[in-house]
Amino acid sequence: LQLAETKHPNQEAENRYDQLIGIDFQKECLLQTLALLLHKDGVSKWQKQHHPKGLNIINQLDTGTPLIILSGEVGCGKTVLAQHIATPLSQKLNTKILVFETPSNIRGSGLVGEISNRITAAFDIVKRKLKGEIGILIIDEADDLATKRSQNEAHHEDRAGLNVLIKQLDLIKRDKVKLAVILITNRLNVLDPAIRRRASLELLFERPNKTQLEQVFKFLFAQIVYSNAELEALVKAASSQTIAFSYSDLVQKITQQTLFQCISNNTPFNMLSYKAILEKTEPSPLIVEKRFSK
Repeated sequence: LQLAETKHPNQEAENRYDQLIGIDFQKECLLQTLALLLHKDGVSKWQKQHHPKGLNIINQLDTGTPLIILSGEVGCGKTVLAQHIATPLSQKLNTKILVFETPSNIRGSGLVGEISNRITAAFDIVKRKLKGEIGILIIDEADDLATKRSQNEAHHEDRAGLNVLIKQLDLIKRDKVKLAVILITNRLNVLDPAIRRRASLELLFERPNKTQLEQVFKFLFAQIVYSNAELEALVKAASSQTIAFSYSDLVQKITQQTLFQCISNNTPFNMLSYKAILEKTEPSPLIVEKRFSK
């Protein structure tokens, strides 16, 4: 089993983190939670300052599981944020951080006991490589490993793998490993209750509303001259869809097509051209169908 591994801080991660526009709440919440889960000195300093006689409920931080669940729509920044949060976190804590990612084939080929063995191997690899350092383990498409045991289609191997995942999460505290686990899923409702109960934080990612659309467009056209009327027209066009555009639709797909057209026509990149492409582009399908809140 091979895990992707990156060291933080690094410049690429800092750039990608800064480019995540419109999800400021999720960025700040994830950063603060990871800092508290992985840096107990900050908690101790706070307690000594504000509660020198002690605080019974502070024990909740020691007994809880360092697990975070990121859920929501595709193309809304969950995975990119998880992959790059360690650089601002390392700067905040003034320490190096290792980030590990499980492979897309974490389930294996379906042999008896393979899922359980590969989950165990992933945690063993991370613990061995950390050697007392701070680390983050990212498990994307977590519903592949943590589906409810009550699901009718849940196979024995799936249930066994889930039990092993729960065991490994519980062992983090017992083994005093400086590790946080981030589970990422598009289908929060299928995760087993035992997994969700252990999460210190659940963060929901949704498609951008009007305010967030404006933030995205101001970022995309930061070096371009445009009028307030042009910006308002673009926001209106983007928010008039029955299904909202995802962040990746706006920042990658539509932007790329606009750039291609402007380069081909030898014209400057501009808001009018972007709006024309946007109006011809279908938003990415929703995981769960729902109307856009205007």
